[in-house]
Amino acid sequence: MARIFAVILLSLAAAVAWAQQYPTRPIRLIVPAAPGGGTDITARSFVPQLAENLGQPVVIENRGGAGGVIGTDVVAKSAPDGYTLLMVYVSHATNPTLVTKLPYDTLRDFAPITLISHEPTVLVTHPSHPAKTLAEFTAWVKERSGNLSYATDPGSAGFLAAELYLQRIGAKVQYIPYKGSGPAAADVVAGHVPYMWSVISIVTPYAKGGRLKPLAVAAEHRAPALPDVPTAAEAGLPDFAVSGWYGLVAPAKTPKSVLDRVHAEAAKALKNEAVQQRLAASGSLPIGAGPEELDKHIRSEIARWNKVLTAAGVQPTN
Repeated sequence: MARIFAVILLSLAAAVAWAQQYPTRPIRLIVPAAPGGGTDITARSFVPQLAENLGQPVVIENRGGAGGVIGTDVVAKSAPDGYTLLMVYVSHATNPTLVTKLPYDTLRDFAPITLISHEPTVLVTHPSHPAKTLAEFTAWVKERSGNLSYATDPGSAGFLAAELYLQRIGAKVQYIPYKGSGPAAADVVAGHVPYMWSVISIVTPYAKGGRLKPLAVAAEHRAPALPDVPTAAEAGLPDFAVSGWYGLVAPAKTPKSVLDRVHAEAAKALKNEAVQQRLAASGSLPIGAGPEELDKHIRSEIARWNKVLTAAGVQPTN
């Protein structure tokens, strides 16, 4: 017994020592979306400070495509040692509904770390669009129900806002899928697609430059980044709020001590004044909540959007 007890103590001591040394080399952060999207913007807003806090480089690697599935699968199959992390966004909670054969289990294969931030969605059109208000735009869509398309990144917060909006007004519009919300916004700016719902960080620069026309923000309060844009409720669509959110997770079985270290340094980074200014400029609100809160949030989002997507008749892909 004494020998067994000694072995256990040595193992625990080794684990503690390893955790205290972590990290000893660069960390890879997979962003499962295209550059220029909300997930990418958020990551680049706080990751430099996170790297400084951890004392090691945190290298962002964009692995977009398939609504985030490609990059997410990379992390699911990575070593649970804290050196490969994943930025998750709302598609992490919608893919269980939208994809019939996910190559990973959304809840079982990941360890939650931090709920980083959230940001509202906003309806934008090309500046040449005749609608000046949400009410005018809604009338325009209903008149053309079945003969319109909108741009979106499937599974994104903008996609969910768009589908929920169409349910509320009783119209049918075909979505055009993009590999990321950034490329989708670029096509609306170019006039190739008439409109989109998007997280505010993506469209704010275009809106401030007069290249997109924002009509309503899907939030309870006006967004500081676009203070002149009314909320959906102010514009005549009550109880309509859809936010994008971002979290940090690791492969399942990553040591708790490592998860705790990353969470502590991420939360500290999100309290940094410069980081908060960068996030505020793009329309995001930093949170920094811990693993339990992120886990609860993901579970509630899975349940919420499963109902919306099922009601919308969105067909899952293989």
